[in-house]
Amino acid sequence: MVWIGVPSTSLEVILPVILAASIPYLLSRLVLAHLGTRTAILATLATPGWYAVYRLQADLHANLLALTLFLCALILLSKAKSLREPRCLYGLGLLGLASFTHIESTIFLLFVILASSLTSLRPYPLKIALAAASATVPAAVFYAVHLVQLLGFSGGSLDVTSSQTFETWLIILGPLLPLMIVGLVWCSLRPRSWLEIFAAVWGFTSVILGISQYVSLQTVIFSQRGILLMPGPLLAGIGAARVGQILPRLNVPHVRLQNARIPTIVVIFTILTLSWPVTWATAVPNEKIFLTSTEYQQLKWVSANLRFSNTPIFMFNDLNEFASGLAQLYDNWAAAIVGHHLSYLGLIDYLAQVQQTPFSDTGAREVSGEFMQKISAAGITNKTTLLQHPIIIMGEFYRPYPLPNYTQALFTQISPGVFLGNASRLETLSNVTLPLYITFATHSGPWYGTERSWTRSINAYEVYDDSVPMNIEASFELGIQSSGTYTMGLRYWDGSANNLNISVDGKNIGTIVYYDTNRPVIDNFAGIGFSQGIHTVKIAINDAPPILRGGLAYASLDYLVLIRS
Repeated sequence: MVWIGVPSTSLEVILPVILAASIPYLLSRLVLAHLGTRTAILATLATPGWYAVYRLQADLHANLLALTLFLCALILLSKAKSLREPRCLYGLGLLGLASFTHIESTIFLLFVILASSLTSLRPYPLKIALAAASATVPAAVFYAVHLVQLLGFSGGSLDVTSSQTFETWLIILGPLLPLMIVGLVWCSLRPRSWLEIFAAVWGFTSVILGISQYVSLQTVIFSQRGILLMPGPLLAGIGAARVGQILPRLNVPHVRLQNARIPTIVVIFTILTLSWPVTWATAVPNEKIFLTSTEYQQLKWVSANLRFSNTPIFMFNDLNEFASGLAQLYDNWAAAIVGHHLSYLGLIDYLAQVQQTPFSDTGAREVSGEFMQKISAAGITNKTTLLQHPIIIMGEFYRPYPLPNYTQALFTQISPGVFLGNASRLETLSNVTLPLYITFATHSGPWYGTERSWTRSINAYEVYDDSVPMNIEASFELGIQSSGTYTMGLRYWDGSANNLNISVDGKNIGTIVYYDTNRPVIDNFAGIGFSQGIHTVKIAINDAPPILRGGLAYASLDYLVLIRS
C-alpha cells in the first residue's frame, strides 16, 4: 500500500483500527448465518471483551490482517455449495491472501476448518475444505523454505523465550472465561450446528497449542499466538445463548429454575459489560507507538535530503535479547519511509569485514543471517564493493548510543542523530572492538550495565558482590574472519578486588591483577592463535583470597579489542 502512494504513517495509524473494528461485524455475520440472531448479538457484545482485538491491533498487524481476511473467507465459504460458485472462488482467494499475510495464523485456522469439516454437520462439501487447504500451499512452501533458512542461521534452533505464567493466561482470557468454558463444554457435548463444532475445535486447539510451550520451549512463539487467538466471542456468545435457553426448561425437583432466568441474564450481561473496560485496561501497556518522534523525523530527513547512487545500508544494533525484534521493526520503518535499502544487524567492525556479528541470541542470529543474505545477494562480498554503498547509522536505532568514540571516528554526523560512514576511514579498519555490555553472551553472578564517564563505550559491564559466590563470570563471542595470530586487549577500571582470569575457548591466556590505581587500564594479551570461526572469551573472577580487600568479587569492563599481529 505504501508502494502505491498511501502515506506510511497514516496506514500505520488507521488500517489496524479499521481492521480491529471490523471484527465484531464479521463475527456477527458468521454467527447469524449458522446460529441465529440471539447468539449473533451475544457474540457481538462479547467481541470488545476479546483481548486479541486490542493486542493484535497494537503491534501484531500481520496476524490481525490474516484474521480479518480469514473471517471474510469463512463467511463466504460456509455458504458455498460448489467450487464453481463466485462466493467460493472469492473465499479461496481471500484465504490465499491471508496465507501470504501471516502463514502461521492461517495454517492454524485452516486446521480448524479441516478438523471441523469431518462432521456431517459441515455447511459445505468436503472438497471445498480441501480446496481451501490447497489455496494456502504456495505460501506454505515459501514458509517451509524460509523456516529452513532460519534454522540454518540459528544453528538449528527456533527463537525461544520463557514460557508464559498462569496469570498471563488469565489476562488474555479475561472476564469472558466463565462464559467461554460454558460455550466450550456445550459445543463439545451437544453441538447443534457446524459453527459450534468449529468453535469447539478452535478452542481446544488453542488450549493444546498453549500447553505445548511447557513441553518444549521451541513452541513458545506459536503457543502464545494460539492462546491469544482463543475464540472468546464465539464461545462466550454460544455459552450465554445456551444458558439462557436451557435454564427455564430444566426440571429439577423442588427448585423453580424459571425464577432464575432474570438473575442469570443479569449475570451474563454483567460479565459482558465488565469485559469491555477490564480487557481494554489489561491491553493498555501494549497500546503504544513503537517509533519515537525523533526516530521518525530522522528517517524523514534521510528520505528528503539524501540521494543515493547505490543502495544504502542501514545499521541496527542492541543487546542480544532485544536486537532481533527491534531490528525487524526498524527495517520495516526504513522501508516504509526511506524506501529500498539493505540492513545490517550488529557492529561496524564486522560489517567492514562483510561478516555477521556473532550474536549469541537465537533470534538475533536469525535476523542477522537474513540481513546478511540480502547483502550477499546484492553482490556485496568484499570491503571494496561494500564501501561503494552509503552506510547509515540512525542514532536512535543503534546501541550503544551516543556512539562510542571508536565507532564515531568512522562516521560523519550529517544531521542530528544521523551518521554516514566515512569510506576512507572504514577502508583502514582492520581490528574488532566489542563493547562488552552490549555483546555479552552468558554470565553468572549479578552483572549489570551502568553508564560511566570513564568508558569509551558508554556503559560499563559490572559486577559487585562481597559474598564471593563461586563461578562469577561472563562470556563473549568473537567472530574471526581469517585464521592467524592476534593481540587481544581488555579495557577495564583498575580498582581493588579479586583478580580476573581470562580464557579463550576454555584455555587460560592470562590473569588481570588489580593495582588499585582507580583509573581505566587496558591490558593486552599477545600471541593468541585464532582459527576462522566463532570463539568464546570468558572473563572470570578469581575466587582465591585477595590481598587487598577480603572477599570482594568486582569487575567493571569497558570493551575488548582484537588486533591481528
